[in-house]
Amino acid sequence: YRDYPNPEFARMIDENPAMACLNACPYDLAVQPGADTKAPRGYRPVYISHYGRHGTRSGWDQERYELILNALNKAKEEGILSAEGDSLLRETALVKDATNKMDGRLTLRGQREHRAIAQRMYERFPRVFRRGSHNVRVLSSEVPRCIISMASFTNELSAINPKLHIVMDCGSEIQKEVSNGAAPETRDARRRISDSLWHAVQPDTTALLNTLFTDAEAAKGIVKDAKRLSQAIFAVGRISRSFDYDFNVFRHLDFGTVYAWSDYNNVYMYTGQCNSLEFGESRMKQCEPLVGNIVRLADDALESGKVSADLRFGHDYPLMALCCYLGIEGISERYDVAGAQKHFISTLYSPFAGNLQMIFYRSRKAGSPVLVKFLLNENEVAIKGLEPVQGPYYSWDAVKEKISR
Repeated sequence: YRDYPNPEFARMIDENPAMACLNACPYDLAVQPGADTKAPRGYRPVYISHYGRHGTRSGWDQERYELILNALNKAKEEGILSAEGDSLLRETALVKDATNKMDGRLTLRGQREHRAIAQRMYERFPRVFRRGSHNVRVLSSEVPRCIISMASFTNELSAINPKLHIVMDCGSEIQKEVSNGAAPETRDARRRISDSLWHAVQPDTTALLNTLFTDAEAAKGIVKDAKRLSQAIFAVGRISRSFDYDFNVFRHLDFGTVYAWSDYNNVYMYTGQCNSLEFGESRMKQCEPLVGNIVRLADDALESGKVSADLRFGHDYPLMALCCYLGIEGISERYDVAGAQKHFISTLYSPFAGNLQMIFYRSRKAGSPVLVKFLLNENEVAIKGLEPVQGPYYSWDAVKEKISR
């Protein structure tokens, strides 16, 4: 793997092709929930603040489906489609039919993801829900896949504990807090970087034509842009698992091409949505309303004792930016494009149903500070530049002081 910019990323993709799906990777293919470090003596969990990305969805690939299907059906008519090309034809048709012309729709797998995360949250921190106020506040992006994710999550909580009083809401003002993206003024600069990254991708189109067709020269009359075809195949490979298909569409591309398209999407996502050297300052500014919502509601819940949890359901870009804003180790490091190519792996941080859970702890001892620990995709994580009280447990006041800007 030494010939690739990020050898670790190359190794992961080779061992588990789903890692190439990046932010289109189903949750259970990217995440292994971790265990809890024992809390400091006398401390018990009292409140949870959560941000969850919507679950597995369909893609945005209608034109790409057609690009593949038109080329392969034409080749089949002319008798030059290989057995592997025929396999790709059938797989692409299955994914297209499953999408049913509804891009960005939450799939059944996405619903299952959120039910499972809710169940694990309850089982991991039962005290929060059993001994607390039983009040749970829930906010969602206005986008349907987020609303259905919210419903799946909260339905599971209600099924486990019918005593919970769950209040859900979404709307235009809420949207401004729970959903955010890169600053509009950086669009042209980000597009230039995207164009540069795209031109740098050099797929092995000769191998592709020889794989899908029995006559590669004749196929050139059908496939006008083999690079675009390879990109379309990669896109279908990223989303096929959303519908519980276990075939690996990536196998129709050589490994170098799979890595190249993964790198292209991975680096562009980091550059625009994380704390990059190019756009990090403006991107963090866009995240301030969400951070303000988290702090405000947490302080309210801790002071009143009337709220067990605040749950939010949104998208991958706000989740990534939030983790960077808070200084989560691993994702918040600052790189330029070249650095991101060497170090960043978005699949680890923002798969479908990716989530950040902030678990708050209190001690019965008078005057003891409120502590908080962070779980990124259900695994304990550290905060850069902040000394913990013990293990992964931080003073909430210290966290607030660190993130105040």
